[in-house]
Amino acid sequence: MQKLISLDIGTSGAKAALVAQDGRLLASGYASYETHNPADYRVEQEPQAWWRATQEALAQVGARANLAAAADLAGITLSGQMQDLILVGADDTIGRAILYSDTRSRSEAEEISSRIGADRLIRITGNTQDASSLLAKWRWLDIHEPDRLAASRTMLFGAHSYIAWRLCGNASCDHTTASTTGLLDLGSNAWATDLLEMLGLDRQRLPRLTPAGESIGTLSALAARTLMLPPDLPVFTGAGDLAATTVGVGAGEPHRFYCYLGTSGWIASTPPDSAESSWATAESGVFTLRHPDLQRVIRVAPMLTAGGNLDWAGAEIANNEGYASHNATAASAPVGSNGVIYLPYLAGERSPFRDPNARACYIGLSNQTTRADLIRAVMEGVSFAYRSLFELLGANAEKLYVVGGGAKSTLWMQILADVMGHDIEVVAEPENAAVRGAAIIAGRELGWYKTYAPPDHFPVARSYQPQESSAAVYSSRYSIYMDLSLQLRSAFGKISDLGISSPPPA
Repeated sequence: MQKLISLDIGTSGAKAALVAQDGRLLASGYASYETHNPADYRVEQEPQAWWRATQEALAQVGARANLAAAADLAGITLSGQMQDLILVGADDTIGRAILYSDTRSRSEAEEISSRIGADRLIRITGNTQDASSLLAKWRWLDIHEPDRLAASRTMLFGAHSYIAWRLCGNASCDHTTASTTGLLDLGSNAWATDLLEMLGLDRQRLPRLTPAGESIGTLSALAARTLMLPPDLPVFTGAGDLAATTVGVGAGEPHRFYCYLGTSGWIASTPPDSAESSWATAESGVFTLRHPDLQRVIRVAPMLTAGGNLDWAGAEIANNEGYASHNATAASAPVGSNGVIYLPYLAGERSPFRDPNARACYIGLSNQTTRADLIRAVMEGVSFAYRSLFELLGANAEKLYVVGGGAKSTLWMQILADVMGHDIEVVAEPENAAVRGAAIIAGRELGWYKTYAPPDHFPVARSYQPQESSAAVYSSRYSIYMDLSLQLRSAFGKISDLGISSPPPA
């Protein structure tokens, strides 16, 4: 039976997996890396850290399976975080990657919208463009770091695309990742070069657009030696994490909605027909992204920070006691967290409203509030946000499938079921959805599968049903949550206008 090496370069770390043709994960490895926040609204990572983590994760796989001598390896496929801005020079990257959640380029986004027109941007790209788009970030570099930009030869827009470049030396971009950037003409599946020319941006720096299932080259001799893999393995383009996860949870074909609960998050599905974008849905934060099948789209309502809220709470409130400890602490608090409500906007928000100035906050603290209340309120607040996304998409599904690291928490999944008022189905090995999906995308190109949802590839590990008493509590809390999200937006803007506060004295 043939196998693929599947790599997922996520927000928190790199995962490597050996995936069999029948969908089984035979071995896996994982290594983390650091995120840098040098100033407010800035979110960066070191691409070289992605490469080191990939090496470490693959070494873990190699310790369980002899990859160097594997004659049945069909190639390497990839997935990873999208909408990054990565400058590549003669030998390697120039400076850190600017991540999707970085919103430093707010004034540039306003300038672009004024010059091009918001309606026209939607007609071309399929989506509204804001400070998180690559159009604005590229323009920011043009203004603030022109020397760094001038030193680059090409740009890459996904962490997995950088790893693919390290593997085979070819710069490429899959269409799903491209459709998140604001640089793709969604209707023609081509770079929006006319748009770039209007803004004075050099289209020669764009990588080659390549379908997700296509091989972009073979593993170089240097990469093969570094990774202890057979030389000349085919390297498949792969797809951005949203597309790979969509396929990996069984939603690559229509009629299945799913929730991704990782550092960031979203609710998405593949609609039966190729839906056109409209101002109303785009402005409210519904994204229309290109499916690995270039005749289809994926409709997605994303949130900038999902499980990352619990990471923050664990570090700043729970003294990094560990995931299991955080869950146990939260479980000791009552449903509704003793009246504490949390808004999960640590880095701004995209859906169901678009506001880079939005910030996280607790409402309802009292001298009776406990640490358990604070941690549970984070889980509840993130779940409220997911309900708002589900309603925004007009989803009528009876079940919501869940993947991502947050799905490991039985407490959080029950909270999500109670808040949503729908059955929750946790896909088996939810943390592996992206590597599984990337393997299916490449496997379809190899002739292994006829569809993007091959039978028996998506077993459900656990199911959760809403509990009537808890659902009633959350229904009233959700109404308050939505009111607060709307009412505090003006305050968020005023806080932003105050600027960055000075550090405390040493």
